[in-house]
Amino acid sequence: MPVYRFYGCRVYTPRPLWHMAPAAVESEVESDITLSLVQAGEPLPAWTNAYWSVVREWHGREWTMAFSTPSAPSQAILQMKTRRESDEATIIYGQNAAQIVIAWRSSVQHTVEDIWMGLSSWVMGAVLGYAMCLRGRPTLHGSVVAVKGRAIGLLGVSGAGKSTLAAAFVAAGHTLVADDHLVIDQISSRWHVLPGPPRLRLWPASLPVFEAGQVSSAIWTDTEGKHHVEPSFAANEEPLPLAAIYVLAPRDPKRSAVTIEALDPAASLNALMNQRFCMTPLTPTHTVDSLAALSALIPEVPVRMLYRPNGLETLPEIIDAIHEDAMAHGC
Repeated sequence: MPVYRFYGCRVYTPRPLWHMAPAAVESEVESDITLSLVQAGEPLPAWTNAYWSVVREWHGREWTMAFSTPSAPSQAILQMKTRRESDEATIIYGQNAAQIVIAWRSSVQHTVEDIWMGLSSWVMGAVLGYAMCLRGRPTLHGSVVAVKGRAIGLLGVSGAGKSTLAAAFVAAGHTLVADDHLVIDQISSRWHVLPGPPRLRLWPASLPVFEAGQVSSAIWTDTEGKHHVEPSFAANEEPLPLAAIYVLAPRDPKRSAVTIEALDPAASLNALMNQRFCMTPLTPTHTVDSLAALSALIPEVPVRMLYRPNGLETLPEIIDAIHEDAMAHGC
């Protein structure tokens, strides 16, 4: 069974993740998270049995998603169900997300290899993101790059351009730490960022970011139409101290220059709480725990609002502004 190191955890998967090299970890070392795949007609493990209560639902034109938590004590603590066209998946998390089962069903005939190829992107994204939340690690919706050995977080709503800006940092010679999730941990009284899968997810319109920088290749396209890009600069593999967090304001075509504004503690906390990867209370103490952790982080890590003009051609200016701001404050 392949093992990977993501977000400081040893993650065992039933098959190799698509285009991901397993970590060099001794086989006798116990995993932190074990994933298993169950296909239609196969029984679920006994520990997944629970009476589920839906806590949140989303509905799109061709998809649905629902979160459920057990209505009575159980070894399982979260169920996530999703449907897209003819495909259905149910993900069940055990205590501390130490075990995760993915049950797959489709009206279209697929090979196991095709199923796992399609699920690989989801595993490295949402599945692991929720696992980090269940493990009690503050997880924000953002990308992370390394500049001079320290991590810089880039937060924003979907479509804000976090991954595109991270790609521009990589093209400029900096190192990728994580995309999609900014997972934080306190190590030796300092706040660190835990490295995620070494890939960027970019819309096709953002791929030209690499043309003037380091050579990279689009690996494959997921069901959302995003390209998975493996930077030629290897992703950082060790936790890095978190230097600063920049919250991306909406792009403004009327703006001609980059502006960075410091946020006071109250505004910083509000910004970070609004950028949590999971806003749904997954456990009875989920929201309170997130509030406590982020409140403790704010006095130690500057949080700033980034205002920028629109267009890929403005990315070098944005990188310079962030770098100058970070260096000016001792990052």
